[in-house]
Amino acid sequence: MTKRLILLVLFGVLYITESSAQENYGNALGNDRPAWIDKVYVGGGLGGFGISDRQVWVNISGQVGYRITEKWNAGIGLTYQYFKYKEPINQSFNDYGINFYTQYVVYKPFFVMAQYEIFFLDLVEGGRATYDTFLLGAGVSQPMGGKGFLNFYALYNVLYSDGGDNGRYDSPWVIGMNVGIGF
Repeated sequence: MTKRLILLVLFGVLYITESSAQENYGNALGNDRPAWIDKVYVGGGLGGFGISDRQVWVNISGQVGYRITEKWNAGIGLTYQYFKYKEPINQSFNDYGINFYTQYVVYKPFFVMAQYEIFFLDLVEGGRATYDTFLLGAGVSQPMGGKGFLNFYALYNVLYSDGGDNGRYDSPWVIGMNVGIGF
């Protein structure tokens, strides 16, 4: 009885495995990868380059996102920022952070966007401080090829306070761009 049960379970597992191995997910490339992978995209951006006689600022970021619907996507990103202040102090900072974002296409090519960032900032006296921002805004997306895009956006930091500790931000406005490509 035990042998028959084991054979029955083994046959069932082999049958299910064989059936799922033959399934074609019908994605864009027609291969055996799952259809959800066509909704994943990667990208990033370069920012800053605020080079002046007083400071240097460079921003490098990467992101991974998922198209939840045709109009709505969300994702996560990593950011590295380099700052060098020449005046009044001659010091440089290496900051990094993580962000979570969502975008919704209101009317092609225009979208609204929300982004929450957490930054870990170098301090003048040593050590690190944690600083967060909550950005709301809008942008325009330009398709590039079949699955690529170029986004331009303007976001407003609703947590910004005049005279308060705003991390490295000297304005509540964040103007940026990023590029991405789908799988």
